[in-house]
Amino acid sequence: MSIENIVWKGELLDCYGALLTERQRDCLDLYYNENLTLAEIAQHFHISRQAVHDAMRHGEEQLLSYEKALHLVSFREKKEAAARELLNLIPAEKQNEAETLLQVLSE
Repeated sequence: MSIENIVWKGELLDCYGALLTERQRDCLDLYYNENLTLAEIAQHFHISRQAVHDAMRHGEEQLLSYEKALHLVSFREKKEAAARELLNLIPAEKQNEAETLLQVLSE
């Protein structure tokens, strides 16, 4: 799995993780954020590796369906890119002030 894919799924988890079951969220968090293997996660929860795999697969499917419907992560990326472009158009002496305002808008 590519680093871009791992980062993407981590962003989906950050955005929509609260909508998953606790087990799905915890398994995905340990895998993507803590870099544990399926075997390590299974040992942590005292369940089978297959149970971890199933929880993660269902959780990832849910995350992707939420993003397909809501587009929150992709919109955030577009907004951040637009903010960077806008900052480049602002004169250097006003960039500090503009950065502060852009951060407020991006929250």
